[in-house]
Amino acid sequence: MKVALIGAELEENLGLRYMASALEAAGHEALILPFNEEADLSRVVRAVQTERPDIAGLSMVFTGRAREFCRLAQALRAGGFAGHLTAGGHFAALNARQLLADFPAFDSIALGEGEELICALAEHLADLSPVPGFCYRTATGDIALNPGKGNPENLDALPFPRRTSFHEYFGQPIASILSSRGCWRECAFCSIDAWYRSGGGRKFRIRSIENIVAEMSSLYHEHGIRIFNFQDDNFFLPDPAQALARFQALRAGLRAAGVEKIAIAVKARPDSINRDALEVLDDLGIFRVFLGVENASQRGLDNLNRKNTVAQIENALRILNDYDLHVAYNLLMFEPDTNMEDIRINLRFMERHVDNPFNFCRAEAYAYTGLEKKLRDDGILAGDYFGFDYRIKDARVECFHKLANYAFFDRNFSDYGLHYFNMEVDFSYLLLRRFFPEKLSEELRAEVRCFIKQTNIDTYRHLCRIYDLAQAIDPEDRRAVNEAMRSLRQSVDEHGIALRAQGERILARLQAAHDGQAAPLPKPAEYGEQSLAALLDGLLIRSGEEQDESFDFATDGAFNFFGALKRPIPYDQFKNRLDNNR
Repeated sequence: MKVALIGAELEENLGLRYMASALEAAGHEALILPFNEEADLSRVVRAVQTERPDIAGLSMVFTGRAREFCRLAQALRAGGFAGHLTAGGHFAALNARQLLADFPAFDSIALGEGEELICALAEHLADLSPVPGFCYRTATGDIALNPGKGNPENLDALPFPRRTSFHEYFGQPIASILSSRGCWRECAFCSIDAWYRSGGGRKFRIRSIENIVAEMSSLYHEHGIRIFNFQDDNFFLPDPAQALARFQALRAGLRAAGVEKIAIAVKARPDSINRDALEVLDDLGIFRVFLGVENASQRGLDNLNRKNTVAQIENALRILNDYDLHVAYNLLMFEPDTNMEDIRINLRFMERHVDNPFNFCRAEAYAYTGLEKKLRDDGILAGDYFGFDYRIKDARVECFHKLANYAFFDRNFSDYGLHYFNMEVDFSYLLLRRFFPEKLSEELRAEVRCFIKQTNIDTYRHLCRIYDLAQAIDPEDRRAVNEAMRSLRQSVDEHGIALRAQGERILARLQAAHDGQAAPLPKPAEYGEQSLAALLDGLLIRSGEEQDESFDFATDGAFNFFGALKRPIPYDQFKNRLDNNR
């Protein structure tokens, strides 16, 4: 049986790669077809027409891209694909019945983790009625659902994910890897939690240390991997003592296997961080932690069901910054019950932590999450399963959110957003320091640190201005609100262009330092005022007002670690895509 697995490949898609290995172990042929953006649609259809698989499986994880995948499913049928078309992932599984009802192109939806399900589908393609874990269309056209039997308990029994090619940073190959699956908390906004609950069985499972070391050793010795990007939702265990013992065993296992001088990146909850664990992880080569801060107000944390305190967040940041790591975080500073005092508390938090790259946004509602249920119960849930929406209850906070969302649209959400770029600069510096500390100067470190702080301070300053405006404006005065939105947007974008130019120069200096070239020193004028035209010189920055034909926006798969395109997408195109997806 030939199976085409189709999904995003911005970095290694472990979901697709695990399924490919499982299919091959079961005697089937598996193809992986990247579908990173809608522009890839025709290429994917042509590949399916050429390969003629028996099954096409779409990895529909994110709500934001769900309509693109539905259009791909329709295009595959229009292109003549007559095989079985299935989908899986968080979005597809949590909206299975609705998807099958609305899109006849699909034959089935897989409800849990993919390895066993895709193999079972290949074995029972003619009749899915005895196969657990599928919502499917019967021969009579009805929609049937076979509940899952739970996700696999023994992760060690799974074959390692298929590896083909690897990205590199400063000549160091990087690989994604998982040491566990699921999460042991139940945050109100989290579709991952909802998906694992719907699949049945235990939500959180771990691999043995021996199994992890075997995979890392293979990647290290056979493929030259030196950067390991752990994609676990939380790299830590619930019990601190057990987590420490696990990290010590991993360190001992890797040393025994001759895996040395590596760099690792992880995600963590603030209440997991402690100095004993960080000491071991520092030995292992940790250089990046994405910290799940989410909200700096205790009231906001409680509303999001985070089950941790602000004091734990402050403690985690203090410890991580003592180790001088790349520490980035996101703030879900808007949720349905946010008030102006919560906003002020989050602004003070930004003021205290200008050293760490961050982003901010609203907590969005996804199917079967606690937040979706709350909004539905409160009678304020709008939209549909492709994008639920709501208005924040406090009119002034809703006004603040509206102003901030418009003003920071590019900086926060575009593929070329400044906040993601801020993380990239810090990430690049600390990775270079991990492998080539002798090539870096204190002056270059200062350039990086100042850039991060300047970007954060600029965001903080604009948000404080929005706070004052939201307090002063009548939220019902649409003309005043719209004028404020335009003014703020112009200011945020102009400052962002200048900051972006500054960051590009720093990245060029980091690359030159790595290449052994004399890193170009900044001209004196760069420390002072510069014209906007000079800052823009040679950069791929757009305002969205230029003629499209003067730019080449072919993406050519040039994605970086943060999933961001290295080439810009103009704002008007990006906004149109969002509008069309609603």
